[in-house]
Amino acid sequence: MFHNNRYSNNGEYTALISGNRAFIKVDAVDTGSYNMSNKAKLVARVGPRHSFMNHSTEFGLKERPQGRFDFEYTDPERSSFVCVLFKKHLFGGDEELGEIELRLSAFEPNTVVSKEYTLKTPSSKHIPCRVRLSVHLSEDGSNAFCAPAGGKLLANPEIPHKTTYFN
Repeated sequence: MFHNNRYSNNGEYTALISGNRAFIKVDAVDTGSYNMSNKAKLVARVGPRHSFMNHSTEFGLKERPQGRFDFEYTDPERSSFVCVLFKKHLFGGDEELGEIELRLSAFEPNTVVSKEYTLKTPSSKHIPCRVRLSVHLSEDGSNAFCAPAGGKLLANPEIPHKTTYFN
């Protein structure tokens, strides 16, 4: 007999996708000891590991990043996002300055958590870059960053890696 598992035992419809959304903003960047001119352009790419390269914002060294990144997730225990910072080059490809991967389960849901993170550098010759990120996990259907500020970290969000993604 055919069983439609989208309905619970009492006949109520159950959504297949949770509708939970992660909203992330890069608030500020410190490039550490990397050599930068005043005209240098930076690129931040933020999102799930399988698609973060598709989500980028470009900004100048003296500019505040304007991009906002968002994606859907089902289970915060099994979800994470990557933040990678690049120095933009017109020729020869962008130069990775650093990256970090953070697990969603470490962020208090339905609040905005803002914190500074040190990125893992591809080279030990440099003082690492730092980024200030604001993260809003909307599990109540609220719009991006329409949540109380001052949310807390529930655990250490960093997922350690021995090397960076591109090296």
